[in-house]
Amino acid sequence: MTYDQWDLDRAEAVAQEAMQLGAEAEIDSSLAASLRIMLASPAWVRGDYERAKELIEESLEISREANDKIKIAEALFQLGGTAWGPGDTARAKEIYEEGITLCREVGYTYRLPAFLLSLGYIFMLEGDYERGATLNEEAVAICREHGYKGHLNYALDNLGWAALLEGDYERARTPYEESLMVSKGLGDRMVGSDSLEGMACISAAQGGALRAGRLFGAAQALREGVGALPYQLTPEEESWREPYVAAARSQLGEDSWEEALVKGRAMSLEEAIEYALSTEEHSATTPSSPTGHSSLSYAPEHPAGLTSREIEVLGLVASGMSSPRIAKELYLSPRTVEAHITSIYHKIGVSSRSAATRFALEHNLA
Repeated sequence: MTYDQWDLDRAEAVAQEAMQLGAEAEIDSSLAASLRIMLASPAWVRGDYERAKELIEESLEISREANDKIKIAEALFQLGGTAWGPGDTARAKEIYEEGITLCREVGYTYRLPAFLLSLGYIFMLEGDYERGATLNEEAVAICREHGYKGHLNYALDNLGWAALLEGDYERARTPYEESLMVSKGLGDRMVGSDSLEGMACISAAQGGALRAGRLFGAAQALREGVGALPYQLTPEEESWREPYVAAARSQLGEDSWEEALVKGRAMSLEEAIEYALSTEEHSATTPSSPTGHSSLSYAPEHPAGLTSREIEVLGLVASGMSSPRIAKELYLSPRTVEAHITSIYHKIGVSSRSAATRFALEHNLA
């Protein structure tokens, strides 16, 4: 519990005390293996990969001797992190693939999504977005089936980046929004900050420079607040964000950019997520391709200036869906759906669902 709340000092102290008590009581091997993994986690997060690797290998050895396949899977997942963290992605991929095979063999659905999304993310870092997305889609499906929210937001965030890196901003928005809602419920600042940056990139690409600056500022502060070395951005991750940062910064100018960052940094996790999910108007700037990222594309023009998301919502309204049903269908909050509907009514000049439905039919949107 303390580790999940990123209270690393307390987590380490609890694990050490448990190790000592366990040794005195001569506890069974399964618990001894678990305690080593728990003690390794704070070391790994702080960047002490050697110490973490040593503890996890001890756990793996104990588990193999006991033929405890569940604990073997747990140790393998942590071991993958100690390989990936220092940059040995080839070894990490081997470990994650072994873990996937083992989880499928014994039906260990709890850890399987973590292996899938981790392997998928490595493929994304290597530029294979399609393969990375496929693995993360399977992780999302398993998480939904079993209610594993702690893995769901990670996999959704990865899907957001896979779509964004291919220039499909509207497709990226949906998993980012759900990731943020799940992260808010969990109080997960790490995944939350990552999805906030994804939403910032979308805003920058679509002309919302002020909004992008605030979201980038909020994400930076949240990540720094965790103080976790392995979660600092890699050069590849920096390159994903850089063209959008450059575009928003150029559009705003240096002074306004700094003001936007400061404004964002003052936000709490909850405030930043609410802002990211709101329909507040973007800054009045004209979309332009971020420098050095020629593959970027922008949403096509739609009737009455509707956004792609509003077209999607309007289509579901026209099909007869209620707002709560639309929220569930699109993985949005009911409040966000109502905001979209209000915006749609304003843009097309109507005040009822029947009139909106008629507009949708006339423009072949339903």
